[in-house]
Amino acid sequence: MKGNTKKKLLSFVVATIMAITMMASAVSAAGNYTAVTGTANAVTFTKYLVIPKDANVPNMTFNFTIEAGTAVAASAGELPIYAGVGTPVIAADQAAFSKTDTTTDGTATDGIANDTTKKYASKPVTIDFSSVSFTEPGVYRYKVIEGTAPAGSSVIGSNVRTLDVNVVDEDGSLVISSYVMYYGELSDAQSKTTVKKDTDKKNAAASDIAVGDKCDNFINKYPSQNMYIAKKVEGNQGSKDKYFRITVSLTNAGNGTLINVEGDYTTDAISNSVNSATTIVDADLDGQSTYTNPTNITTSTTGTAEVHFYLQGGQYINIMGIPEGATYTITEDDYTSDGYVKTETSSTNTFTIGTGTSAKTFKDATTGTIGTDDLFVGFINTKNGVIPTGVLLSATGLIIVGIIVVIGVVFFGIRSKKRYEEE
Repeated sequence: MKGNTKKKLLSFVVATIMAITMMASAVSAAGNYTAVTGTANAVTFTKYLVIPKDANVPNMTFNFTIEAGTAVAASAGELPIYAGVGTPVIAADQAAFSKTDTTTDGTATDGIANDTTKKYASKPVTIDFSSVSFTEPGVYRYKVIEGTAPAGSSVIGSNVRTLDVNVVDEDGSLVISSYVMYYGELSDAQSKTTVKKDTDKKNAAASDIAVGDKCDNFINKYPSQNMYIAKKVEGNQGSKDKYFRITVSLTNAGNGTLINVEGDYTTDAISNSVNSATTIVDADLDGQSTYTNPTNITTSTTGTAEVHFYLQGGQYINIMGIPEGATYTITEDDYTSDGYVKTETSSTNTFTIGTGTSAKTFKDATTGTIGTDDLFVGFINTKNGVIPTGVLLSATGLIIVGIIVVIGVVFFGIRSKKRYEEE
């Protein structure tokens, strides 16, 4: 009996231990991967904006969204990739550029501008995972999508990136240990080869990057062109000292865009009575006695601008960095009452200012849309008149007669003197 009792007791103890062990195991399995926030590493990429060297950084904001990517099932030698969970947050104003941003000059092989005539500004963009709860270790796939590009800019290459976030168990807590961003949206087949790539092409030109290559950025370009505006005065009565008022009107040129102006033109104050041929419009004076030509143009919140320049014959301005797609209208005041005939530049009406390598030929229409090339527009003002030459001819005749008379008087005076002395 004692032996049986011992056996029964031992069996009970073993059974109890096994039950407790099983319960502990069950509790441990249920509690190991309780959802925790994933903030161990910041998930950050860079936004680049490429612009011409002589342009200013535009006031421009780029927005991004993030959503779950497509899960990839496990296969031989490959772990599964889970579809992203939760709702990561990207602040809407992180990629906000402005005219005060610093820039970096581009090089031919920098992977960003790839052009020595360009420069670029950059902004770090952080994806906040503080509100995301992961439930088990693994790789979670997301898609990062750039929204519609602001007017005047365009994304270089794809506007989608694949983001794989690696979540691991650290002492019972799930944390983000690393992440990798890939160019484009990966397919199932690409995932099985791309995740093992060692080559990082984050600094390669967009044309050299294929879907699945590693990258850490989005690149947008902001193409813009220069517009040269010139004045030529012709005719036997044309005044090289007179200032002619030219109006520059821009639309669709971006919100608050700062556009520099340079060239061979007067930036000193112009007096309202600089000469008898020049009159400065009262509206430009704004109560002052002088007018100063602007050295830059700032567009309104609706992308428009209207400014005035006073140019003399042979002068020109260079409006630098008008965005492609902007429309322009260049006009000149009416000077027919002063005897001037105006001709606008076109493919058949051209003129050149300067010589040699500095020569500029003005040949483009005074209205149109900014395209892919610099524009050269201007106005020819011609003033001719019949010079009253009759008085000058009469005076010339009298002078000639007078000279003959003087010569005659001298000649005959000398001759008479000789005769007198001989007698």
